[in-house]
Amino acid sequence: MTLRFAAVVFYALAVLARHVVQGPGASAGSDAGRQADLAAIENLHRQDIAATLSRDPVALTDLWTDDAIRLVPGQPAEVGKQAIRESNERWSARPGLKVLTFVPETKDLTIWDGWAVEWGYFTGSYVESPGGEPKQIRGARLWVLKKLPDGSWKCFRGMGTPVAVVVGALTPLAGQVVQGPAASAGSDRGHDADRAAIEKLKQQDVAATVARDAVAMADLWTDDAVRFGPDTPADVGKRAIRETNERSTALPIKVLTFVPETKDLTIWDGGAVEWRYFTASYVASPGGEPKQVRGTGLGVYKKLPDGSWKVFRWMGILE
Repeated sequence: MTLRFAAVVFYALAVLARHVVQGPGASAGSDAGRQADLAAIENLHRQDIAATLSRDPVALTDLWTDDAIRLVPGQPAEVGKQAIRESNERWSARPGLKVLTFVPETKDLTIWDGWAVEWGYFTGSYVESPGGEPKQIRGARLWVLKKLPDGSWKCFRGMGTPVAVVVGALTPLAGQVVQGPAASAGSDRGHDADRAAIEKLKQQDVAATVARDAVAMADLWTDDAVRFGPDTPADVGKRAIRETNERSTALPIKVLTFVPETKDLTIWDGGAVEWRYFTASYVASPGGEPKQVRGTGLGVYKKLPDGSWKVFRWMGILE
């Protein structure tokens, strides 16, 4: 099993986040509702762990909504529950593969009304054949969960990636329970102004990336944002993101083009999730040969009190 394939095995696992705080002014009834949501999300994670350890493709598929999208390195996007089921069946058909251990480290869970976002790291071990040498895997994942009418929660969008270094000493962010009216799951009808504001944010992203402006790039993010790049631990908070941007822009790299291609944008009251492909070209040094890159990104946006939108969570993988 390659590192990339092993990431497919383990990234889908998650546990209930330990960092959820109560929003201000919440009533006892709403607190009871949040506790029910936390219990339902915890149940989803228990099902996930059991299904993966047993290599049950049906149970693994049942963790996802019908309109789910799963994004993993080295594979095309799995769009819809049927595509996810087929991928799970191919994995389950591998003879001799056995998952030995899995240790998740969920750093943060943020709950909106009807939606939730979580990110974290994981470590695990597996063998590829009976009596084989145990191998280790570690990585990161970003999940967007949707609440269904029956009160259960399932994964709506998910991405996982191996990381070169798992940083256990990172300070976790406290998840916010966001108060707001019930959102129409999977629909952004009535959100024309929000869609326009998000499009403006993406245009600013393109301009700042091509200009390699560290300040402008950092201004795209919320103060409590988290960003994962390919094969790197998370930048936690806007300050960490800016410091990474400054180190990057200090290199003699010139970005020639950056073209994002949004495939799907789902907006709810106060938040949104997008997945996209992107292409870029650059030269590593003056006079250097242009190089091309292509990748996939999963992003969660947050609406600010002034009506603008910023990036709240982001994970990217390169092809």
